[in-house]
Amino acid sequence: MLSGGRVRVVALGVADAFCVCVCWAFVVCGYKLFGHCLRLAGVANPIGGYDPQTYLSFWPVPLVFCALNALLETYHGNALYPSAPLSPVEEMRRLFGSSLLTHTGVIACLGFAYQTLDGYSRVVVAVSGLLVAVGAQSFRNWTRRILAARGWGQISVVLAGSGETARHVAQTLEDDAYSGFRLVGCFAEDGKGLSDLGVPSLGTLHDIVPEARRRDVKILLACQDARLFRAQMKEFSSWFTYVDFIPTVRAFPVFGARAVCFDGIGGLEMVNQRRMRAQRVQKWLLDRALSVVALAFALPLSVLIAAAIKLTSRGPVFYRQERLGLGGKLFRVWKFRSMAADADARLRDLAAADPSLEAEWRTNFKLARDPRVTAIGRFLRRTSLDELPQLINVFRGEMALVGPRPIVTAEVPRYGEAYDTFASVRPGITGLWQVSGRSDTDYARRVALDTYYVLNWSPWMDVWILLRTVYAVLFMRGAR
Repeated sequence: MLSGGRVRVVALGVADAFCVCVCWAFVVCGYKLFGHCLRLAGVANPIGGYDPQTYLSFWPVPLVFCALNALLETYHGNALYPSAPLSPVEEMRRLFGSSLLTHTGVIACLGFAYQTLDGYSRVVVAVSGLLVAVGAQSFRNWTRRILAARGWGQISVVLAGSGETARHVAQTLEDDAYSGFRLVGCFAEDGKGLSDLGVPSLGTLHDIVPEARRRDVKILLACQDARLFRAQMKEFSSWFTYVDFIPTVRAFPVFGARAVCFDGIGGLEMVNQRRMRAQRVQKWLLDRALSVVALAFALPLSVLIAAAIKLTSRGPVFYRQERLGLGGKLFRVWKFRSMAADADARLRDLAAADPSLEAEWRTNFKLARDPRVTAIGRFLRRTSLDELPQLINVFRGEMALVGPRPIVTAEVPRYGEAYDTFASVRPGITGLWQVSGRSDTDYARRVALDTYYVLNWSPWMDVWILLRTVYAVLFMRGAR
């Protein structure tokens, strides 16, 4: 593989090791400081009475973590690993498992070595493992952004095709730090390819192997019709180390898919986890349990928000609107009021006075700079705190913590044939759309993300979305 791929593997390995070191240092120092505070408070035999330097003997832990990640194929870009990265959800799942194995192994090794744990804290090991499991992907993403900004560790690829799928892949790679792919050029039947997107055209489909050989590019993204792909597969195999076939059909489950073989006939098994009863029951129970806990913790904050709304504007504290839920059934969604009480009347006046605002509303069902939003409402929207009361909808079984956002009846035509897929699950407080740009994405992208979530749902995807939601809310990313 190219040197850029090797650089990328090393950089991701360093990010993993650095994550372990930072998490352990944070927990060890924090635990020691907490014990010191307890001693100052007069607590007898407080926790944290360990020498922090003792934990330097755990220096092999970062190396073990990296080794397990290598065995689980979480790196990419080198001949020892896949060319393309895992999906973010699958990467998080494997990093979580790797951290669990690593830190469980730490305690196991101490036990097998007949050493007591008196010199170490089980809490430090356990909490460090949890932090590594949750934070490892963030360290990797920061590393990917640095590599992309510097132009380091980028893996050269060529693309075959010029249809809608090829255009979407090319546009994604342009601003995508996650994959690390650098699109060298495109091949198409008409010889023009995607030149209008700024992607250099390298010739027709018959020029793929000679040009790739000349440029020493060994990865091909084939966004072709299946018949064309089959016709050229023998030619592709004469040069390319990796060939990623990307079919033009998007509406099918891909998360958890695996290759299958029947007497030499290859195929792909797709897993539709939303049809598995045990998984659905698990999600329902988890939503109910977490909503109760979240409501208890959110109660003091909700009281403060309610008081702020009452003190700063006239009208009710809550706003309720009919939305479409599971199976297209209408229900009332709860939110803290973020607009003036007469918002609907103001919208009619604004639309009559400014046709461009009316057009924006008809296109997106919202206004980028909505003058009806109150001062406190603007803060609530930026932080997504206006959606806290929807925990009530979750507890009542009308919504889920994670799922497509509930829509109004007027939005159904935007989903077209995808609406049946959308309506087959409960809408959620947060979802894939919110953590992929939220208000910064157009409506077509929102529909595509909602459809992808429903078709590829898994418990791990929900965990990944919840973690990404925390990041999006804290940094107010894409919210309006």
